[in-house]
Amino acid sequence: MFSGLRLALPLLLMLAASLLSGCAQMSSVSRDTPVVAEQADQQRRTEIRMALAAAYYDEAQYVSALQEAERALKISPQRADLHGMRALILMQMGQTPEAEHSLRQALRLDSVSPELQNNAGWFYCQTGRSAIAMPYFERAIASRSYATPAKALLNAGLCSLRSGDIERAEHYLSRAIESDPRNAVAHANLARIFYKRADYHRAQRHILLAVKGESIAADHLLMAIRIEKKLGDRNAEQSLASQLRRMFPDSPQLVAYLRGESDE
Repeated sequence: MFSGLRLALPLLLMLAASLLSGCAQMSSVSRDTPVVAEQADQQRRTEIRMALAAAYYDEAQYVSALQEAERALKISPQRADLHGMRALILMQMGQTPEAEHSLRQALRLDSVSPELQNNAGWFYCQTGRSAIAMPYFERAIASRSYATPAKALLNAGLCSLRSGDIERAEHYLSRAIESDPRNAVAHANLARIFYKRADYHRAQRHILLAVKGESIAADHLLMAIRIEKKLGDRNAEQSLASQLRRMFPDSPQLVAYLRGESDE
């Protein structure tokens, strides 16, 4: 969810401790430094705390992530991206009212950020308010400054699926693939749409692209097995089943397949 440099959490903690110590030493010996130097020091300390919060978030250590985000906010309370980060963390912790408060604060501070618009859309979709979510996604998608429009297109597609608007979901997911042809999640969800329409050849084309990526999901492999079974390709089905067994030996998807539950 967060963008930027990713390091292993233990290494990042060591680097952060060293850098924060350095910042403190600089402050103690340079109390009369110019405003520019103080602002640079403030920004460094904020970025370190943000990186820690993102690392904890990626490890699902949400309490620690929240602590770091709030430490960063104490340093830079007017940073919209920090309020947005806090909102995402609180959402994962199930603290919906507090998350919405932080999100609104972020949008008040920066009403045009496409990243915040996308995050707001995802928040409202996740809390069952798809009608409110979609305009946020549209604003993110329309922004020329958005470096990763495929994210908002994918989220808009997933949100449309959640609300039962299949045609709209297909539209957004197809556009997500145009923007990012290797988007495995978009391919897999389009495969599900075509599978339910009994359009198995189009479903196969998308699911095979999904399971050839670097990050293969058990759900995607099970969907690929279902599709090959419908197409009557026993060899392909068995090959994918072997892959599922090898990569996800303890997964519920493998259990479902072995029990003969691979057909929806």
